[in-house]
Amino acid sequence: MMNNKFDDLTEQQKENMVEFAAVSAHCSEDVLNAIDGQVPMTYELFCRCMDELGEISAISSITKVMESYPDLTERYNKEEGWGPEKAEEDFQEILRRVKKAEGK
Repeated sequence: MMNNKFDDLTEQQKENMVEFAAVSAHCSEDVLNAIDGQVPMTYELFCRCMDELGEISAISSITKVMESYPDLTERYNKEEGWGPEKAEEDFQEILRRVKKAEGK
């Protein structure tokens, strides 16, 4: 008789297993190959990884990809609005719109 080894895992290990299954089932072959380092990571492929992983909230996988490609992450953060610079820029734009609406 086979024991249920899943129950013996820590909560973090269980979360990792569930995320691995979700990523494997959801992501395209190109993205899976990029995440696994089997193909060179281009900026376009990096964006696809962020999109596909984001759709299933695969936070650990997103974090791993971002840590593996800091230059692409920096560019992505600036262009897609994840970084502090973009957040400040967006905040300033909101302030400009509020002042304009108030007639100032």
